[in-house]
Amino acid sequence: MALTPKKLTIRAYGVGFGDCFLLTFHYAGKTGERHALIDFGSTQKPPKGGTNLMMAIADDITKVTGGHLDVLVATHRHTDHISGFATKKGKGTGDKIAALKPSMVIQPWTERPDAPRKWKGDKGFNAALTSALALMDTVAQFTFDESKHLRKDLREEVQFLAADALENKLAVQNLAKMGRAGKAMYVSYGTKLALGKLLPGVKVRVLGPPTLAQKADVVNQKATNKDEYWHFHSFWQLRADTSALRKGASLFPRAETYAASDVPPEARWFIGRLRQARGDQLLRIVRAMDGALNNTSVILLMQVGKKKFLFPGDAQWENWEYSLQRDKNDLKNVDLYKVGHHGSLNATPKSLWKLFTKRGNRAKRARLTTLMSSRSNSKHGHRETHTEVPRDSLITQLRRNSNFRSTQELENTGGLVLTLEFGL
Repeated sequence: MALTPKKLTIRAYGVGFGDCFLLTFHYAGKTGERHALIDFGSTQKPPKGGTNLMMAIADDITKVTGGHLDVLVATHRHTDHISGFATKKGKGTGDKIAALKPSMVIQPWTERPDAPRKWKGDKGFNAALTSALALMDTVAQFTFDESKHLRKDLREEVQFLAADALENKLAVQNLAKMGRAGKAMYVSYGTKLALGKLLPGVKVRVLGPPTLAQKADVVNQKATNKDEYWHFHSFWQLRADTSALRKGASLFPRAETYAASDVPPEARWFIGRLRQARGDQLLRIVRAMDGALNNTSVILLMQVGKKKFLFPGDAQWENWEYSLQRDKNDLKNVDLYKVGHHGSLNATPKSLWKLFTKRGNRAKRARLTTLMSSRSNSKHGHRETHTEVPRDSLITQLRRNSNFRSTQELENTGGLVLTLEFGL
C-alpha cells in the first residue's frame, strides 16, 4: 500500500504584509513528519510584531521541523516573499533557514542564476524578461530616491512598492546556495516535480508561471500600453546615466535657475503641478514592476487523496490565464485556496473563483477554506480608487462563501502563527 500522510497542518505566520507558510505532512510510523516552507518575507510588520519578529518565526520553523526542511518554495523575488531568506554573517534569519538544509528548493524559471542569454526556460526563450529582471533593481532604486519630494501619502506608496521590487541580493544568493546544496528546481507551467521520496503520497502540479514560449504576453501588464511604457523607458534611460547629475551637473546647463524660496509667485503653482505629474509617473513605474514580478509567481496545486490545496503566490491574471484555459477540471474541487497577492483586486480572477465548486454559504458541506496573509491598513492601493489591498469586495465574497482565515486575526493579540489542520 502506498505511503500517504494522514493529516496536514498549515502554519500561516503573521509576518504582516508578506507570506510565510509552513506545511507539515503527518505520516504514520517511522516516516513521521515532512515539511514544506512556502515563502518567508515581509515589507510591513504587523502592529504588534516587535523588532525580532522574523527571527522568532525562523526559530519556530526550526523547532517545528526538527532541524530539516524537505521542500522550500520561493514563489517569486518580491521582498514580501523572500526577505526572510537574507543572510547576515551567520546570524540572520536566512542563515537559520539555510541550517535546515532543504532537500529541494523550488523557484520560478526566471530565477535560474546560470541561465544562458537566450534561454527560454523549459520550452523557449525570454531575453526581454531576463534583461528586465536584471535591471529592475536599478529602476526601483531610482523611483525610491526620486520620490522624496512628493506629498506624504504618494511618497509612502511609491516607496512601499519600490522597496518591494528592490533586489534582495543576499536572499537571492542564499536561495541559490541552498538549491546547490540540495536540489534546485526552476519551474514553469507543466514542470514535473519528483517529490515522491520527499513528500510521499503528495502529488504536486506546477500551474505557473508559463514561459514566454508558452504564453508570450505573460509580461504584458495593463501598464504596458504605449502611454505608460513610454514613461517607463524614459525614466529607465535617465537612471542609466545619472552619475554626472550626482556630481552636480545640470540637465539644462544654460537655463536660468531659482532657489526653492525664490521662485516667482506666478510660477509656484506650476511647481506643484510638476511634482504631482512626477509622482503619478513614478507610481506608474513601480506598479508596472510590481505586476511584472507578481506574474513570475510559482503556482502549485497539491493533492493528497481527494483533498486539493492551491498556493499561487502573487500570480495575477496574465499568469493565471494560461492555466485557466487548460486546468479547469483540476481546479474545480479545491479544498484550500491561499488567497493571491494578499487579497488584491486582480490576483483572484473571477473566473477562478467561480470554478470553485466547494464555495458556498455556511450550510455547504466540505466547504472551501480560504487563507490569506496580509496586513490591515497597508500602504498598497487606495479605497478611493478601489485598489486597496486587501480589496473589500473580494474579502466580502471570501467571508460569505468560504471558511475564511487571515493572519490579520493575529494583529490584535500579537500572536505568531495561525494554524489550520486538515484530515487526509
